[in-house]
Amino acid sequence: MKNLLPILLLALLCLSCQEKEENIQEITVIGGGLMGSTTAWQLSNYGEKVLLIEQQDSVYTFGSSYGEARIARSSNRGNDIWSYLHNRSVKEMKNLVDFLNSNSTNKSAFHISDIYTTSPVTYVGRTTIYDKLYNSLIRQKVDYKMAVNPTEGKALFDASLPDSVLMQVEYNEHSGMINPRKVINYCQKGVLKKGNDIWYNHKVTSLLQKEGYYEIALENTKTGEKQTIKSKKVVSAAGPYTGQLLKNIAPYFEQLINPQRVFLAFLKIKKARFESYTPEQKEKVFISYPVINSSKGTRAGSFFSMIENVDEMGFPLIKIGGHFQRSPIEDLNTIWKQELSTTEIEWSLNSTLGYFDLINVPLTEKDLQLVEGYSCVYSLTKTEVPYVTNIPTESSSQKNPNFVVLGGMSGVGAKGAMTYGLIAANSLLNKEVAAAEYQTVKTALGFERLVEDIALIK
Repeated sequence: MKNLLPILLLALLCLSCQEKEENIQEITVIGGGLMGSTTAWQLSNYGEKVLLIEQQDSVYTFGSSYGEARIARSSNRGNDIWSYLHNRSVKEMKNLVDFLNSNSTNKSAFHISDIYTTSPVTYVGRTTIYDKLYNSLIRQKVDYKMAVNPTEGKALFDASLPDSVLMQVEYNEHSGMINPRKVINYCQKGVLKKGNDIWYNHKVTSLLQKEGYYEIALENTKTGEKQTIKSKKVVSAAGPYTGQLLKNIAPYFEQLINPQRVFLAFLKIKKARFESYTPEQKEKVFISYPVINSSKGTRAGSFFSMIENVDEMGFPLIKIGGHFQRSPIEDLNTIWKQELSTTEIEWSLNSTLGYFDLINVPLTEKDLQLVEGYSCVYSLTKTEVPYVTNIPTESSSQKNPNFVVLGGMSGVGAKGAMTYGLIAANSLLNKEVAAAEYQTVKTALGFERLVEDIALIK
């Protein structure tokens, strides 16, 4: 009997330790946008126990992952890593669709076509880029047509190409547009079906490294309730909030990643004009988007544009913006509500009118209606190539095996999202992929580059 008390105390101590251990998350992914959701899915698919934290609700209402359309393409002039990121993402998405269907009562409920809208992708640029462009097209195995003078432009595309301007159109399957909202939705469904958790409406207010774990302070964005959790491993996918989030863990990111505003305008062709088009002209509008136009040869004159969606009447909503139409940000929390300036609206209208003139579809300024404007945020590195990598340990340039960052996605995140998530998951779990293309991309996004960049700012 006298030995019973020590045994009971030991049992209670073991139980207490077990409960304490159970309260520590295995892996926490911070940020439920494209990067966080794809990483959480890839980790879940490996059988890992994951908690995904997102400050918004289950449906995005703001952020860099907001919307229904981004350009997805295989062709990327001069840099094969972007081609690989897209093509591998298509493969990874097919795997996710197969998983979701296999775990659904309706075995055809999920479709790759919900994610990718296959359509021609048009590139308009200066003929001075021809050699570099042609070599990339051959190397990246792109199905394309290209006109390099006004005669070819008219014959191939019924387009009015100015002298010194070329037009290349890509026809690869799953090139066209990708729907960020659906990517996030599908990935999060996969996370949940794997038995993992998603905490919506939870904002991280503090992130600290402790002995053997990370301490994450949270605030419920609806109720204001606060709590603190612990996690053995962390993935930061906080987009433009990366610098703020990691100020105590990796303060150098405040200098390495620079968030800037990029405006988007949503335009609709007025009913009378659209209904006046012939069936051939209507079809031409649809097949002429998405487009990347750099024909003016200046950053300020370059734009990307696509059809965001189509309304119940069959009228397209055209979205236009410029990768280089950037401006500083004073407050990340309010930037999403900043309205477009008169100059920005005029640039959007004139760029759209100029493109319609190029493709020989009649349109005047009075035929275009501004539906809304949106302030997006690009997170930029110095080279505009993102980071997807472990961070260094505090005391050396060795990899921290328990912390991975995805950041600095610029405007290239959506089409490669599933591959970024795969690389992040592999980095956290110390998994390798031997394929040469994968290794090239991993190096471009990776650890040695991050260490060199940190050294330059110290």
